[in-house]
Amino acid sequence: MEFRGDFHMHSTYSDGRADITEMVEAARVKGLEAIAITDHGPNNVGSGVRRSQIFLKIKEELDILNDEYSDIKLFSGCEADIVGLNGEIDVPPVIYHELDLLIVGLHPLARPDDLRDLWALNGRNQAARVSKGARQKVINTNTKTLIAAMEKNPVDIISHPGLGMPINVGEVARACVKHEVFYEINCGHSFPALEDVLEAHAQGVDFIVDSDAHFTRSVGRLEYGSNLLERALVPEERVVNVCSEGKQLPWEK
Repeated sequence: MEFRGDFHMHSTYSDGRADITEMVEAARVKGLEAIAITDHGPNNVGSGVRRSQIFLKIKEELDILNDEYSDIKLFSGCEADIVGLNGEIDVPPVIYHELDLLIVGLHPLARPDDLRDLWALNGRNQAARVSKGARQKVINTNTKTLIAAMEKNPVDIISHPGLGMPINVGEVARACVKHEVFYEINCGHSFPALEDVLEAHAQGVDFIVDSDAHFTRSVGRLEYGSNLLERALVPEERVVNVCSEGKQLPWEK
């Protein structure tokens, strides 16, 4: 498969190792038609933006670069952290409504505001690593929380579903179909595995393949996703960022 864009990457505004212009230039070298800069939300400990308003500054930078370049389309977004059991995220609507796309994900180092949620989302997931008895309860909690986030927010992409925080893939995939959310294949983490893709595909999801690039050398490296989708016999029309004549991205206006 060939991909026209890469819609999950980070800059030095969060934990990326290159600034926005450097990431854009790397994408141009790769021949990508479009990318999105989607830095981590502020509650991602040690990795997030300093405050949510930074996303508006990133958008301004991308708007300037969009006027400069005619060979690539640049989108603004964020990778928000789920910080509450009811699907709360760490980027408020007043911010994400100004952006082109909203990625939401569960992260082991995200900092919930409520101590009970901190234990449920962070402590129990850590405990489940060493306790088989705790694993199923954690899967149930993670799954319900991820689905709640899709119900509560206008999510475009679920980032690396199940990475470090296990989920019921079938239930999450069905929720993605219901809420028209793309199920990410994350090439930066070589995740998920084939069996998860097969399960998600069986539920009828649409996929997106992203690099989750933190370095210029990682931009547009989407081979893992291409190979995985071909092994799973996923047709190209079920992958949003595959090259296709006349195909428009959902966040193109």
